[in-house]
Amino acid sequence: MNGIKYFRKKNRMTQSTLAKMLGVTQTSVSQWESGRNFPDIKRAKQLADLFSASLDQILGTVEMPKNDLLLSPSERRIILEKRDDLDEDEVVLLEQKMRLIELMDKLSPLARQRVIDRAEIYYEVQCCEADNAAKEQQLSSVHVSAADSTCEESLTEEVVAED
Repeated sequence: MNGIKYFRKKNRMTQSTLAKMLGVTQTSVSQWESGRNFPDIKRAKQLADLFSASLDQILGTVEMPKNDLLLSPSERRIILEKRDDLDEDEVVLLEQKMRLIELMDKLSPLARQRVIDRAEIYYEVQCCEADNAAKEQQLSSVHVSAADSTCEESLTEEVVAED
């Protein structure tokens, strides 16, 4: 990852915010980050001072790890728990989804497709099982209501016979 983009994201800044701080346009920052252009030495020094980084880090001669930009699982959990509109089950579900996204980002395209294919199969099986359970429930309720009708008819016949 480009050093300028790395430090900008690490400091939770937008390209526009960084551009204003340096007195340049957002387009300039975008071009620096994409490698289409480079900051002049004065701006590179400003960036290094601003982010407490070396010129090597800013200009990209040192690879910057992407993982530093990710929140740790405990940090994500704290943020999710602070949300008033989420209950515990929703927090757990969001954690699972975020974990899945992290894992998918680490896989090759072929491995990602295999995971998706497998997930679709599990989903189809789950839908079939739910359909079967619903049909069994309907059948058992039909049998119960038929049995209730038969019992009512028997009781009615017994009452009529007693009269």
